[in-house]
Amino acid sequence: MNRLTLLFILSLLTSKQNFGETVSILDIDSVPAAGETQLWSPLFQASWDKLQAIQNGALEKVVPPNAQIQKLEQFQWNEESVMPAGAYAVYGGRATEEFSRQTATAIQKAFNFRIDPRQIPINPLRVATYGILIREVQFQNKFFRSRNQGLLFQPRAGPKQLCTFFGTAGEQSDMYRKAVQILRYEVETGAFILKVSTTTEGESLIIALPESEQSFRSAVELVRNAEKSPLSGAYGYIDDSALHREDVVKIPYLNLEAQTDFSGELSGELYYTEKAQPWLVTTAFQAAKLELFESGARVRVQAVTGFEPFGPPPEPPAVVPREFICDRPFFVFLWRDDAEWPYLAAWIDGADCLTPFAQ
Repeated sequence: MNRLTLLFILSLLTSKQNFGETVSILDIDSVPAAGETQLWSPLFQASWDKLQAIQNGALEKVVPPNAQIQKLEQFQWNEESVMPAGAYAVYGGRATEEFSRQTATAIQKAFNFRIDPRQIPINPLRVATYGILIREVQFQNKFFRSRNQGLLFQPRAGPKQLCTFFGTAGEQSDMYRKAVQILRYEVETGAFILKVSTTTEGESLIIALPESEQSFRSAVELVRNAEKSPLSGAYGYIDDSALHREDVVKIPYLNLEAQTDFSGELSGELYYTEKAQPWLVTTAFQAAKLELFESGARVRVQAVTGFEPFGPPPEPPAVVPREFICDRPFFVFLWRDDAEWPYLAAWIDGADCLTPFAQ
């Protein structure tokens, strides 16, 4: 029996924390379990596609049938338009000592990121791929950190937690008209989608707070539809497509990390054309890290501001104030403009990835 080895590390940061109820996923069609924060990236799909290309033959069948492998085989996407150029790579070949060493050297040179070559099991009879994604983005306009009050976050399971957040309020919100686009806003349910511009050309960070929990696939579809018909009202109206004065934005600081073994989900004998013996996926592993704060999704830097936007309310405004407050589970996407899929998606539902507010 031949062996397939598929490894990839998704690293947005080099921060460290204790692992909690945060997992990486392959299944984007199931609603996340209550209280569980999840991470997904099509980098795993890119690694899987590379693995299949190395086989030089079509996958004919899996015995016994495996629904997750079938979904990986049927996934439709344009890798070149979805993945950020220069920020990721997928390496593949026979799992030799030379491949392990060359892959580690290439990653060190291209991304200034050191991996342990021993993460790739050495066995010339095996085929291996190793994918890596490293991305740091900064918001076009930095938000403000709230130092005088916390945000009470209610996960679907467990008690509320007072957490640290960033955002904007009052007259300051008018400064974000060109930096934040409102794709959706529902007054009755509080659901919304914000598209935040970054300094990386053609890339945005999207915050989506839905009416209720849903799968990653349905959330992606919701954003796609909202992109096609964003709000288009006049300045200050309820359907204004940009932030205006007196709008309130509150987003929790995020610091999450997941290490997940997918080998159990990819079980079964894989039969390829023109290959007599079946193959087995013996290693499928992902390590993922993400941090979000007022300057963007990147390694934390010291930020100094001279004023606090979360103070007493101003005089009654001449505009319709709106609230974009992430005080319940929500999605975070890193997305290239016009791409069909984000290159990173996270569902936030749990206190383990939130920063407690120090009163």
